[in-house]
Amino acid sequence: MKKIMCFLAIMTIMCCVSSCKDDAWTTDPALENIYYIGFFRTDVYSDALNYEIATDGTARWRINTGTWTVTGTDGISSNIPFEFYSEQTRSYDIITYFWVSNNGTSALIEGTDFAVVNESGAAINPVDGKYSLTWAKAKKGKQSVRIKRLTPATGVLKINTLDPAKGTPATSEDKYRESTLNSKTSDYEVRGITADFNKETITFN
Repeated sequence: MKKIMCFLAIMTIMCCVSSCKDDAWTTDPALENIYYIGFFRTDVYSDALNYEIATDGTARWRINTGTWTVTGTDGISSNIPFEFYSEQTRSYDIITYFWVSNNGTSALIEGTDFAVVNESGAAINPVDGKYSLTWAKAKKGKQSVRIKRLTPATGVLKINTLDPAKGTPATSEDKYRESTLNSKTSDYEVRGITADFNKETITFN
């Protein structure tokens, strides 16, 4: 009888362990093709990154109100890094978007007063008011863009992963999904991060 009881106890434990393992690997199919795009930071996720480009071409940047770091004198900002969050590799590529817009009374014109370029200096042209980045095979990673000053015109730009035309993103459960939508196709959905909204500033002074 003792042997039978021991055997039953062992089987019960094994079933519990097996069940736990299965639960640990279970994923919600509805979330398997949802990804996130945000700004890469090495400090606190809510930090604001500030960039400046002077009329003489001097470019510098800082975190919040910290010390400025000069990065060049060619009228091009330092890298503005994006991070794509994914733990999967897919058969498809993913396209995410970002927006560059005037802040306050600023009236800088894209293509006239400034241009958006990639890390190599090649122009990234907007389509329907937004710029795109491609993430091959949905692999997580980082890409950077830069802002190039073209004229002496002054002003302030904001760069966002959420459409500024929609205003401050909602955090309520019923509106969160639409409010944070960055990109969507039949294969995937990409969401921006609310803490990033209006945190990246490029000043032409």
